[in-house]
Amino acid sequence: MKVIFPACLLGLALSLPISACSQPTYTADDQVPEYNEPFGYGANPGYFPPYYYDMELAALAHGTPDGKVPGVGITTIRPGLFEHFLDTWGYDIRKQHFQYYDSIGLRNIAVMIGFPSEEHRDAAYYCPGERSELFKNLYEPIWDNGENGTPVNDNNPYALYCWKTATTYKGLIRIWEVWNEPDVDNGNAWKERGVPGNWWENAPEPCETKLKSPAYFYIRLLRISYEVIKSVDPDALIATGGLGWPSYLDVICRYTDNPFDGTQSADYPHKGGAYFDILSFHSYPHLDNSLREWSDAINNFQYFRHSDRAVDGIWKLLEKFEAVLQSHGYDDVTHPAKYRICTEFNLPRKAFGDYMGSDDGQVNFMIKTLVTAQMRKLLQMHVYALCDEKPAAEANNEFSYMGLFENLNDVKPFQGKANSVAWAIKTTEEMLRDARYDPVRTERLRLPAHIRGAAFRTELGTYTYVLWAVTNRDQDETVHATFAFPPEIPVQYLEMRHWNYSKSRIGLLVNSQQIPLTGSPVFLRPTVVDNTFPKVPTFRPNPVTNGAGVYEFWMFEDSVASIEMYDSSGRLVQVIAEEEPLLKGAQARFIDMSAFPPGTYMIKLSTPYSNQTVKVVKQS
Repeated sequence: MKVIFPACLLGLALSLPISACSQPTYTADDQVPEYNEPFGYGANPGYFPPYYYDMELAALAHGTPDGKVPGVGITTIRPGLFEHFLDTWGYDIRKQHFQYYDSIGLRNIAVMIGFPSEEHRDAAYYCPGERSELFKNLYEPIWDNGENGTPVNDNNPYALYCWKTATTYKGLIRIWEVWNEPDVDNGNAWKERGVPGNWWENAPEPCETKLKSPAYFYIRLLRISYEVIKSVDPDALIATGGLGWPSYLDVICRYTDNPFDGTQSADYPHKGGAYFDILSFHSYPHLDNSLREWSDAINNFQYFRHSDRAVDGIWKLLEKFEAVLQSHGYDDVTHPAKYRICTEFNLPRKAFGDYMGSDDGQVNFMIKTLVTAQMRKLLQMHVYALCDEKPAAEANNEFSYMGLFENLNDVKPFQGKANSVAWAIKTTEEMLRDARYDPVRTERLRLPAHIRGAAFRTELGTYTYVLWAVTNRDQDETVHATFAFPPEIPVQYLEMRHWNYSKSRIGLLVNSQQIPLTGSPVFLRPTVVDNTFPKVPTFRPNPVTNGAGVYEFWMFEDSVASIEMYDSSGRLVQVIAEEEPLLKGAQARFIDMSAFPPGTYMIKLSTPYSNQTVKVVKQS
């Protein structure tokens, strides 16, 4: 169970103008801070001079309170406060930026820490020919008797860095992520038990990870981070550094920070799991073999490059991490369970080589991931990245073409172009704001295997449903299904909103017994149809100014209907429905006219009992 820490005790005024607390007498084996905050829609901001620095990127992501910058639904971010930067420019160099984040509404910020200055970097070569990436003097005592005006030992530069940073930014940072991807390896992390060199049964050698140091040294980082940061802010949460390999998590939980062999002793009493509250991991399912399987029948890989398989890939990886934690007793019985966040994930919107990549695939994957993450009770998901690393013409790999915005180099402030995935995130955040996943109502939907989704409920008892048809073909997001609400959920009509609702502001009325679904998730809220609903066909808005609108009509009995669109010359330009069985009552269809030239169009509704036509004008 999660246990709230005792109140922070004020200490003596030290060299920095913020009070400190006593050393923690507990570990994460005993208790973790209470966290009951809304789900965090996060992003990795990046760096895009000359116009976009920290505050401009934060405003672009979240928006500003005055509404001048609308934002794209991001509610938290993942910046870095690296020691080499703070040591050069001063520890308060970014304080005004973090205060700005708070002022515009960004909450529960996760910050990467680590990365020493050259002066404070370990000079040792634990890996021949490659110098350690870590701090020197990690094994100097963490604490002293208050010499030099600080409670930590100033001869331990990592401890001093953690204390200075935590003291300076207390109240502005909630999650402290120790390093970034410390388990990037040279080929042994994936190996299963029994295979020579595997990490499940061996500690990684210094040459095997990006840290170029013994694995026990990373556990030492976690211990120092935990003890020092908690002494300043007991409500702070310590996270692993964006792990990619469950075997490395097992290493952390299997060993202590004993520099010789990772065994327990009086000086090294706890294994690494005692020194973090949150498992932070990274997942890029297009890279990790989630989307392919070897087939003996074709003597090659069989591919499954579609959004639902990609989402499943994220959660299969998380399940492997969770199995490790369970095996080490982090199950809310032996020890408190760990929180989970994902601080990097995404798919590219363009395919590179054999990798998955498309605009539709990225949009669908993003919404499905954000929805299912909340179903699995993750605290946050941080998309990589806020902006494309390179302009489209220069994008040469998938990581350069994942952004919520097109590349911002040389783009004037707040004139950047949002990609489709940005509107998808904004719509998701708007539709699920102030709502929590409701597993009981979700179960009552009785979703068949070919349809996925969830119910979300606000404290006021209002519901939003998210539904989609499951994609199942390689490199194809096209799939269709129809869903009917079960009798135990008494609703007749719902307003349907698509992924781009935050941009189009067009909602669509649907009958609860005849909900059309595709591979793109839709958001549904119960609504009431009254006498104001038109009994003759109508189109809104008319004239069309943004390229899309809603065609509304009334079915006077259950029957088939055909809907066709013609241009002013009488030429058929689009078949909207062809002999489709529809239920009696209100009906509506979303019609995208963005590809049509400006002009006058006629929409014809044909049923066995009548033919009706409505004129639509599309403006440029």
